[in-house]
Amino acid sequence: MEHHFTQFDDGASADVKPASNFGAAVATVLLALLLQIFWRCCRSICRNHVKKYKFSSSSAAANMDGSTIAAVEKILKYTFKDKRLLKEALTHSSCREDMSYERLEFIGDAALGLAVATYFFCWEPRLNPDQLTLLRTKSVSNERLALVAARHELDRFVRSKDTAPLNRNVREYVKAVKQGDDHKNLTVRSPDILADIVEALAGAVYLDLNFDLTKLWTIFKDVLMIDEITVPNDFESSEIIGAQTELYGLCGKRNWGKPVYSLVKAERCQYEMKYVYSVEVETDDGVCRHKGDEKSTPKDARNSAAYLLLRSLQQFSII
Repeated sequence: MEHHFTQFDDGASADVKPASNFGAAVATVLLALLLQIFWRCCRSICRNHVKKYKFSSSSAAANMDGSTIAAVEKILKYTFKDKRLLKEALTHSSCREDMSYERLEFIGDAALGLAVATYFFCWEPRLNPDQLTLLRTKSVSNERLALVAARHELDRFVRSKDTAPLNRNVREYVKAVKQGDDHKNLTVRSPDILADIVEALAGAVYLDLNFDLTKLWTIFKDVLMIDEITVPNDFESSEIIGAQTELYGLCGKRNWGKPVYSLVKAERCQYEMKYVYSVEVETDDGVCRHKGDEKSTPKDARNSAAYLLLRSLQQFSII
């Protein structure tokens, strides 16, 4: 069998290569066009999302009634440069389409705590750490902030959705406050949302002031009605503060029994607790016992009892 092979000459072979190169070039151009179209589509989608975000952010305050903005600014005695912060500070997390006040509440809580602590720290150098802690608690506790919010009627401006039980609790609490009930006589638990709103508003003002703590305190000192907080004037001497340690050392030196402290009274008085302790020591002449004065912390109450017992022991020449 004979086999016949056809051999293309060099000219024919040269004609095929340009055709192949042309097809590859066309495919490359088409691919480039498709990639460009895809990129433009993606960029267009991203731009639409950005525009939508910017629009919703810039018009955030526009969704809040102008009279509401003016009313809250009147209560705070402060005009916001960025109204969006005010809207955010009044928006409960139930409004899922908007940013809630939770982040502002976080920074406002910290800022108010520091501002109050700084104020009382500078107000009276003789205040000890326990007294400073008590003053801060009395000024910015959840109960105190809820009371402040109710007095300013800030509940009227909170934006929320589907929170009927919460709204009912807020109304009951605000009603009790308006009837003149103070902290000691209130039978309705203070709703956390009221304290949250005060902290969120503080956070909003703090941001609007570019984190100026001094200016924040100038505004919120009046909002918190800080003049109602009583600063203690019974400054403990170093002798009273160290009385427990001194009494314990004396008992060890005389081989007496260790001091035994007993709680006599612990009761809430308005915004704070009051404590009374007694202490007794078994001496060579019998058991000596003394009751201390009323104090705001258990530690101070025990020191008071120890101090008065030491004075009594000195007075009767037992030591």
